[in-house]
Amino acid sequence: MHKKYIELFKELARATAVAAEQVMEYDKEKDDQEAFKHAEQMRDNFEALYNKMNDDYQLTKTDATNLLIGIMVQLSQTQDRIDTLRKAIAGYQTDLIPKLQEIVDKAEDDEAAAKMGNEKFIIENNE
Repeated sequence: MHKKYIELFKELARATAVAAEQVMEYDKEKDDQEAFKHAEQMRDNFEALYNKMNDDYQLTKTDATNLLIGIMVQLSQTQDRIDTLRKAIAGYQTDLIPKLQEIVDKAEDDEAAAKMGNEKFIIENNE
């Protein structure tokens, strides 16, 4: 196996261990001991996988299964971040930029800008 793939798999194992650690923190806050134990086991498994990977590492079926799980976890988290960023971009483009641009273009002074801001930046129906 090429060293670049070993490095990639090490990074994947490390990132998945970190993700499991974050889930552990969440589970601890929610006082969910069962979920905490599962996340802790996942973290420990991925840390062990990371630690066993060296220059002469040989992939096993169990490791391939764990790496596949890790990739799926990372893919899901990345997709969630992309979705969040897309929503933010859409909000900037359709809401904030047009409103701020109109204030910049039309307000003659700070008082007018404040008045326009109070009119434009409201949330109706407690949304």
